[in-house]
Amino acid sequence: MVKLPRFVIFVFDALRRDMITTEHMPHLRRFVDEGCDFPSSRCVFPSETRVNAASLACGAMPAATGVVANKFFDGRVFADKLFHTAKHDDMQAAEQAYGGRFVTAPTLGELLADAGRSLAVVSTGSAGATHLLNPRSVALNQVTLSLSDWRRSSPAAYADKILAKHGPIPAAGKPNVERIRLQMDMVLDSVLPDLSPDGLIVWFSDPDSTYHECGIGSPESLVAIQNTDVQFGRFLDVWRAHPERDACTIAVCSDHSQVSAERRIKVKDALQADGLVVGAALDRGTLLAGSTGYSGAVSVAGGDTRRIAELANWLNAQSWCGNVFTPGGDGVRGGVSGTLDRALLMLEHARAPQVYYTMRADDQLNRWGLPGTCWYDSNEVPLGGGTHGGLHWIEMTNLLALQGKGYKQGYRSPWPASQTDLAPTLLTELGIARPSQMTGRVLTEARVQGGEPPPPQTFLCDAQASRSSQFLRIWRVGGTAYIDQGWVEGAKT
Repeated sequence: MVKLPRFVIFVFDALRRDMITTEHMPHLRRFVDEGCDFPSSRCVFPSETRVNAASLACGAMPAATGVVANKFFDGRVFADKLFHTAKHDDMQAAEQAYGGRFVTAPTLGELLADAGRSLAVVSTGSAGATHLLNPRSVALNQVTLSLSDWRRSSPAAYADKILAKHGPIPAAGKPNVERIRLQMDMVLDSVLPDLSPDGLIVWFSDPDSTYHECGIGSPESLVAIQNTDVQFGRFLDVWRAHPERDACTIAVCSDHSQVSAERRIKVKDALQADGLVVGAALDRGTLLAGSTGYSGAVSVAGGDTRRIAELANWLNAQSWCGNVFTPGGDGVRGGVSGTLDRALLMLEHARAPQVYYTMRADDQLNRWGLPGTCWYDSNEVPLGGGTHGGLHWIEMTNLLALQGKGYKQGYRSPWPASQTDLAPTLLTELGIARPSQMTGRVLTEARVQGGEPPPPQTFLCDAQASRSSQFLRIWRVGGTAYIDQGWVEGAKT
């Protein structure tokens, strides 16, 4: 009989809470209902995969991790193009540029290693997301298996053994049924019996990729979530029948959710038409560089305040634009009138682009009858596909629940929470000290004898423009802050 880890974290990429139904996800629905559920859990901003993967691994906000967007300009990594955190080669270039310390906060894998314990990662997510779950696994001699790009799998000898036993890896699909089934085969038939890791992270690529291409609520997306539920159920069967199940805590989460892309605007074309050029890199002739999708992150050469204002004012005048954030403000309102302070996003890091924005989103129904639609800009997401990265309450709301010995049963927490709280909670359970950079909190309310945290506080931040108002709601529990949602009211010129 295999030895269970002390904890397992299952990540269902982009899973929306409103799709966790008895009909489509009976195993996960039962698990959430029987355990500790956190219905007010929120992801970190930007509500993007790699940003949240790093925050999960470090139990910290982007200000500590340094992963400030899925795609952004970092001249230390590439002088002539954007750095794309999903790609294996880009991530390896980033590690080389930063001496193997691209992630600037201690990770769960490192902290376990320091305590003489181990962490294994088995993922069908992108190579970049997989890497960020345990970025120093090679140096720590900890196992990481990346089914989307096997080059990121390590140690090499063990990865070769696994591939010989379980391969070949099926082509990616939408839904990614065969690859995720193989992923769970590797977990149950090899990783657990071979390694007996103290911690395990299992990252399912679905439903994210299927939401993107096929739409939220589409028949394909239903197959995607049903398959992840079946694979999760396979692990639960082993866990529930195991004589030492009480020694294993299971946590489930999603890194973010998604809304439906219904109205497209080509942002760079619109900017260029008004004389503002956003390129892929900053140079003598290009003074703005960054990503300009549904959620944008734009660097300004030299942090020039005049150009920051020019860009922010242009964004604030667009009917499709939502929240706009600029640096240099008073902690609430940004350095540019009518914008919010970038500091509110909790990503104040040397790498952070100067200007962040989101597109407008609403609660309208998509073609499958599920709420949440938005403006968007993407060559990869078709009209009606799913997207994320912004501040709408649906995409910020993520799954978070856990079960284990000493945790309450059938409990729904009234406190805000986040996947950043998992690392400090699990480390405390193991008796491992938390570093100062770990900004997440211990979920004491979930413990039978944990005690209640301080009452949550709500802060509503606003910035007034001539014809519209921006809002950002932040929750705070003790010293830990969470972004609830952001929105815009009123027409724009």
